[in-house]
Amino acid sequence: MANISMIEEHNELFTKISRAKTVEDIRPLVPLVKKFYSMYESIDNTAAERIYEQCAKKLHELVEENEIMFSRMTARAESVSNRMYDFVGEQDDRQAVNNMVLQLISQLPKVKTTATASGITKIIEQSMKSVIGCKAVLELMKYPAYIDMIDERQRQRAFDGSKSESQQTFEKLKEKELAEVNKALSDVYLQGFHLRTLEKQIKDFKKPTLWSK
Repeated sequence: MANISMIEEHNELFTKISRAKTVEDIRPLVPLVKKFYSMYESIDNTAAERIYEQCAKKLHELVEENEIMFSRMTARAESVSNRMYDFVGEQDDRQAVNNMVLQLISQLPKVKTTATASGITKIIEQSMKSVIGCKAVLELMKYPAYIDMIDERQRQRAFDGSKSESQQTFEKLKEKELAEVNKALSDVYLQGFHLRTLEKQIKDFKKPTLWSK
């Protein structure tokens, strides 16, 4: 008959396994389960098997819960990433932009040369002091004759400067939320990795080895 210390150890371990909710809860219990099984398998096989099966079951449940959470977090990350700014309510500035484009065309030379490069840069830089000007530079890039007059740095500046304050606020909030979601997604993935590793350890624990044959 099993002694009282084994019964107490069994009950305490069983309770802890049942209450485990995270990888941090279950991780320290896995070696205890292995130790309990190895120590009492020949003394009380039913108790040893019960502890082992409870641990295996709990790990399987936690892995399944993690997979569901990971799927939900992935969907949320995709939803945030695909969220687009709603331009409804934005002021229609197309006429002002077109007028600015015509103004730039009238100021810029037909060809960029060493002699005209400095003047081109000055004109482009001056025009990008407003949202309208930035949008005009982006429109100007659609004309093959002018695309080489705008360098990569100016293109990025025009792109950033073409956004209204409302759009910039939207994008900053979106970027912040996406970073938070991706961090949470990474944590869930890491939890799942550790849970699957522990589950494999428990499964492999009872597999026959060369030495047990």
